[in-house]
Amino acid sequence: MKYPEVCREAFALVDDIGKGAFNNEFSERGTLATTVEVAMPVLAVFRELVPEDAKSVAEARSRLAEIAGAEQGVFSHYPALAAFALGESIVVQ
Repeated sequence: MKYPEVCREAFALVDDIGKGAFNNEFSERGTLATTVEVAMPVLAVFRELVPEDAKSVAEARSRLAEIAGAEQGVFSHYPALAAFALGESIVVQ
């Protein structure tokens, strides 16, 4: 998996949430709540991630795995991001 693809999906997730993509009849929360519970934590992970540092990558995966576990419906739309969260290796180019 390529790091740029993971990053693109992370930013797409944030953009989609901002556009209300996950507000539907099955969700009781709005864009603001989804932003606070999903988008902001994902951005925080990527802000601190140093892809060349194995410890940083492990911490990022751990934090993303927690978010992805609670937000499977959201993460299912971003397969590269979900795979990274679940431990698939990344390639930094």
